[in-house]
Amino acid sequence: MVIDLLRDPKLKVKRAQSLVVNAPALFKDAAFVAWLNNGQTKFTWHEGGEPTKDSDVVVLVNPASDFDGTEAHEMPDHAWEFIFRLCVENFDIYGPGTGPDDQILVRLTNRQES
Repeated sequence: MVIDLLRDPKLKVKRAQSLVVNAPALFKDAAFVAWLNNGQTKFTWHEGGEPTKDSDVVVLVNPASDFDGTEAHEMPDHAWEFIFRLCVENFDIYGPGTGPDDQILVRLTNRQES
């Protein structure tokens, strides 16, 4: 079965750009937590209510469209600006010439370790 999947002529694999950002202060922000708990589907282990040490959320950032992304219009502006700035500081793939497959995966975590 695995061999058949690997031989699929439509199979396409591409490495992705990503960041893992431990941002416990964001998980204490009332507007961010309200967004996290708003009932809309998200890529997360957060189970609702107060964030725990296991709460996280993954968003996709599209550098081809001025860093628009999956949550750009739903997430509080200051949280998206934070993610946007991290992407600009850490990647040089943005603007004309990048495509929709160049999305950056950003995982925000709530680990409390120092």
